[in-house]
Amino acid sequence: MTTTAATPIPATARRLADVRMTDAPQVGGKAASLGELLASGVRVPTGMVLTIGAAQLSASDRSSLIRDSVAELGDGPFAVRSSGVAEDGADRSYAGMYESVLDVPTDGLPAAAERVISSANAARVAGYDARANGQIAVIVQRMVRPVAAGVALTADPISGDRDTTVVTAVRGTGDRLVSGDAIGDEWTIRGRSATARRHVERALDADQARGVAAEARRIADARGDPQDVEWAIDANGVLWILQARPMTALPAHVSWTPPAPGGYARGLRFGEWISGPLTPLFESWLLTAMEESFHRVLHAEIGQRFPRPHHVVVNGWYFYSVNWFSPGSLLRGLPGMLGHFVREPRTLAGIMPATVRHAVPILEPLWRDDVQPRYRSAVASAEARVDTLPVGELPLLVDELAARAGEYFMCIAALGGAAYKQELNLAAFYRKHLAPTLGGSHMSLLAGIEPPVEPAPHAVATLDWWYPTGPTTSDSSVTSVDHAAVIRAREDAERAAADALRSDPRRLRTFQRLLAETQHLVPIREEQARELTLGWPVMRRAVLRIGHALHERRLVGSPEDVFFLARSEVLAALESGEVVADDEVAARRALRDEQARLVPPAIVGHMPPMGQKMVEGYTRTIGGVRSDRSLVFGTPASPGRATGSVRVIHGPEQFDDLLPGEILVAPITAPAWTPLFTRAAAVVTDVGSAAAHASIIAREYGIPAIVGCVDATARLRTGMVVTVDGSTGNVEAA
Repeated sequence: MTTTAATPIPATARRLADVRMTDAPQVGGKAASLGELLASGVRVPTGMVLTIGAAQLSASDRSSLIRDSVAELGDGPFAVRSSGVAEDGADRSYAGMYESVLDVPTDGLPAAAERVISSANAARVAGYDARANGQIAVIVQRMVRPVAAGVALTADPISGDRDTTVVTAVRGTGDRLVSGDAIGDEWTIRGRSATARRHVERALDADQARGVAAEARRIADARGDPQDVEWAIDANGVLWILQARPMTALPAHVSWTPPAPGGYARGLRFGEWISGPLTPLFESWLLTAMEESFHRVLHAEIGQRFPRPHHVVVNGWYFYSVNWFSPGSLLRGLPGMLGHFVREPRTLAGIMPATVRHAVPILEPLWRDDVQPRYRSAVASAEARVDTLPVGELPLLVDELAARAGEYFMCIAALGGAAYKQELNLAAFYRKHLAPTLGGSHMSLLAGIEPPVEPAPHAVATLDWWYPTGPTTSDSSVTSVDHAAVIRAREDAERAAADALRSDPRRLRTFQRLLAETQHLVPIREEQARELTLGWPVMRRAVLRIGHALHERRLVGSPEDVFFLARSEVLAALESGEVVADDEVAARRALRDEQARLVPPAIVGHMPPMGQKMVEGYTRTIGGVRSDRSLVFGTPASPGRATGSVRVIHGPEQFDDLLPGEILVAPITAPAWTPLFTRAAAVVTDVGSAAAHASIIAREYGIPAIVGCVDATARLRTGMVVTVDGSTGNVEAA
């Protein structure tokens, strides 16, 4: 057998302006890309490239090539950079893998070129891509003296939104940003709107950020794919493009437009309990039934009608309607609410923080004496029947429990919501009358009220009943927390507050009343949360009995496939033997796995302005103030600061990965997550409020917590070292 030798690559130096993508095998991907940019009129520093063949020459030959070719570039300084054959491709960027040398004088070019060539054989390159073959070209360009530099991504790397450009910037050269020594500013540009998400260095103003984004988008439009663009602005305000390559590992391009008009929030109502895409059976059965029951009881109690749909599903994710915040919806519900106000004014008092204390004496007995015992009785009755009922009667059992769970959730929304509003009153008082002299946060007054308890058998990690209930970590103990220390800290805070108000007896009495009323409600919130899912194990047993029956009749491939059928499909299969094809069920499973990798926004559609102002106002009242250095910002939930290594935990299968002293970053936390708080130095969640499980339990453990960050699990990566400030809502690089 004969072999054909590879054609040798000429050992030459070429002008960057003369190379094109067809030359990539000789000059590498980066140089070829720069040549194309120059040809299209993009402002790129002039330069030359030593071909890959030149890298095979002796150092003295390369020195001669450089000397002969840079003469027309004028005096230095120069930037000497790599251009590998596999570099800047659509699948791997090789960002930061090879050496770059900046501010090189003319006589230093040969030595700088040798450093770049040697970096092609570094261990980090082989570790990044085993296909790397050491073939590398060397780019020499006129050095730009930037006053600001950075990267522009023409699609949001977190959400995948192709209509958003993300510009990061630092003062001076961009190597501090690339190396990770600086976090830099971050601007998001959508159309003409430019928002500074982080402005620690103040390297750019809004107009400059828009200018960088416009040039990056022009490059992306010409190339037809989202681009990762390195840029620099010199002292004269001139924008230079230093590099452009395809974005890699970009989330799927999906639309987050809701299927119904209005606005819908991911983290509201049941959304605080849902950590991922919904399974079809949960959404079409338990979730929908709970919502119907919840709204029916809520209408009976306060007279307000809530517009439909109550929720929408977008790309598999749950979003609850915020359209009742709109003036039109409130006006339509006003007659019914006025009727209730005339008959029982204290019922409606729970709507507003200013009057909420008058509603608690009604809401607490409603839950304790009526809804709670009826829910417990229904669960006990179902547990006694679930294993003996004919399979055809099991749907009615599930329907009854789902309705009871919806009623119970109404009590959480009403009484737990009242507790949250009462906390806002205490927070507002603290900020006005105590923070100026004591500092700190009102939250220190609400810890150490009741020690955490072990997760019950009905504890869940998320509401979706596809997941098993009960403890899901090998270390399920919560007894290691030093709760006595938390109590002492709270008592110290109470004494300090009382002492600060001693000279004003009337104000002191107001504070003591607010404190007593708020502390009374703290343990109730977590008790309600623990008991909500009391019916989940028995409902799950009923559903799995149905699944086994369908499997025995060969209507589904496995009993667990039932979770990927809609309620109507389950009923049709039980009644008439209708089948959903195995490949359709498999496709639904695969789709859910894909959707789990998406990063959903906080809102789809449009939040009514009144609702937006209320949310922002609540966050400020609790103490939330975004820092210029913030990597992630959310609602302050438990006070204090902690520094540690991030551990992103998406679900129960990862619970045992959390190490002592790490920062727990999660989509949500629910009662089954409680044992993780014994190991975590702090907790950060995507969704949740100051009334959420993470907030209450973190305070009892005496660890900082921030909730409602939207995309913390995407922005923070396992291994990052960060500082969590639970008093202000900021996560910053340590």
